This record gives sequence, C-alpha cells and structure tokens, in this order.
Amino acid sequence: MAIFKRGSVYYFEFVYGGRRYCRSTKTKNFRAAGDIENAFRTALAKGDVGIVERKKMPTFQEFSKTFMDAIRVRSADKPATVGFYADRTVRLLKYRPLREARLDAIDEALIERYVTARRAVVSPASCNRELATLRRALRLAEDWKVIVKARGCDC
Repeated sequence: MAIFKRGSVYYFEFVYGGRRYCRSTKTKNFRAAGDIENAFRTALAKGDVGIVERKKMPTFQEFSKTFMDAIRVRSADKPATVGFYADRTVRLLKYRPLREARLDAIDEALIERYVTARRAVVSPASCNRELATLRRALRLAEDWKVIVKARGCDC
C-alpha cells in the first residue's frame, strides 16, 4: 500500500498484474485515501474498473496496408504523393525488426537502430523522409485510437 501526498491531496500507487496504477483519491484524509485504494484494488480484482482485454496490436506491416489505403483516399488527386508514401513505406518494411514490431513497441531505440542501419546505405535526407513517413503512420494510428501514444516519432 503506497499512499502519498501531492499538494494537499492523497494519491495511491501500486502494481497489479504487471501494470502500474497511480490515481488521485481526491481526498485530504489519509484514512479515506486508504479506503479508496482498497476499494479500487477490490474493483480491479473483480474486473469492475472498466479494464477490458486489450485488442490485438497490429504489427507495422499489418498497419501499413491500412495506412496506405488512407493515403490513397486522402491524396487521390495527388498521385506523386501516393507514390512517395508507397515507396517510403516499402523501404521501411524492408527492415525486419521494424516490419515485425507491434505498433506500441516502436520506440526511440528501434528507430535509432533503423537509422543506424539505413544511413550506412542512403543519404541522411532519404533516411529523414522515411522517418517522416513512419511518423505520419504512427500519428494516424494514434488519431485512430489504434495506439495510445505514438512513442519515438519526434524525429
């Protein structure tokens, strides 16, 4: 039981099922905060907190098909743009670790490994355009609520 005070309000923090929970109790009373934490743990154990089984996270290769469909629709009157994204997506998919990575597992470390491998072959400008395509794909996935947050796409 980890109850702590932030400002004048108590918070609780604990790990359940390998997941960290940190919430405000919205109370200034320590004992009431403990009761709220215990109620939350009980509800969590019963499955009443609204936590549902996560849907299967697509890999980048699976999502790239959806991404390219969206680009084709959004840029239907700009065939060069569609070709640009199609070419860059194919190049991104040639890197196996990125191709097989789940969207929520694409982080700064994976992107840095991609950049290191790719810059040995192409110019920095080409690599940057591929990173821009990856960033656009991840941000669309975030907008469509496929992932919670696009990590590592601030390149």
